[in-house]
Amino acid sequence: MKVMQDTANNVQLQNEIKGLCKARSRHVVEVYDVITNEKGEIAGVIIERLRGRDFSAFHKEAAINPLGYLKILYQLACALRDLHAVGIIHRDLKLDNFKESAAGVIKLFDFGISSPDGGYQTKQNKGTLTYAAPELYVAGATITPEMDIYALGICAWALAYPIFPPELMEKPPQKSARAPSVGTVMPTADKQPDGLHKEVVDILDACIDPCPKNRPSADEVSSVLAKHLSRNKHRGLFVQGVEEVFELSVKEPTVTLKIGALGRLRVNYDGLRFLITEVEGSVSINNIPTEPGHVLHEACVIGFGAPDLGPAREWVTFFSSHPEVVL
Repeated sequence: MKVMQDTANNVQLQNEIKGLCKARSRHVVEVYDVITNEKGEIAGVIIERLRGRDFSAFHKEAAINPLGYLKILYQLACALRDLHAVGIIHRDLKLDNFKESAAGVIKLFDFGISSPDGGYQTKQNKGTLTYAAPELYVAGATITPEMDIYALGICAWALAYPIFPPELMEKPPQKSARAPSVGTVMPTADKQPDGLHKEVVDILDACIDPCPKNRPSADEVSSVLAKHLSRNKHRGLFVQGVEEVFELSVKEPTVTLKIGALGRLRVNYDGLRFLITEVEGSVSINNIPTEPGHVLHEACVIGFGAPDLGPAREWVTFFSSHPEVVL
């Protein structure tokens, strides 16, 4: 049960209730009941009790657990994605405001200063220093979803390392220079096999871009992280007519398709994409000529032979699976 020690602050409690009741996300804490006093005024709220771990000390294991690091940030991005989709801006995302449930699912809480996404202008720049975006350091700042994204990027730093770079400690932050990449404190794929992929590092760095327009959306962040959490779990199937030709996966990452003198195609699965590496003859994907470097779509038709051959051409269909993120 949550109550405000000073009843004058009950407006924050009302904000929290409104935000939590509007949000429907497995990564947002649930409201079970609202308590009112004899005057019918809101006096308290019963919310889900999160019995799992908090992440204030996760930085101690981050470097040896990049997969766990990605899972945390993915769940936070999903929470923001779901909130922003219904017009809620959290405004106070930080390590203290999310925790695991008993089932091990990370949930965001403390919506006391949340606001609607509708041009709301703050009179008092409430929030937490360091997590506050540069554009908040002006009078009458307009609250935007991009401010939550900035806080997500700061969470990426806080989860990775116990000390923030000095550029993030400035007021406003990054006034003297851009903060270094989070890849400087987390292992990357070019240094160890399970390290962070460049695409992940780039989007986390973009979250704390001083310019709000350059920050990705929560949906974009969650999509990129989901892709990398599904690394090595995809399966690609090539079918000719009604017969299965080849299955491509992490166990069999390379396949070569050759149909007589019509054409030859070599495809490699790199854990994230089905990438065309070699092409001989006339080969097209969905009737568009292909070449090395192209990526096979999740469902497409591969044509062998020049278009003027008409019915003499041969066709192979390709399908890839959609593995779910397992937390």
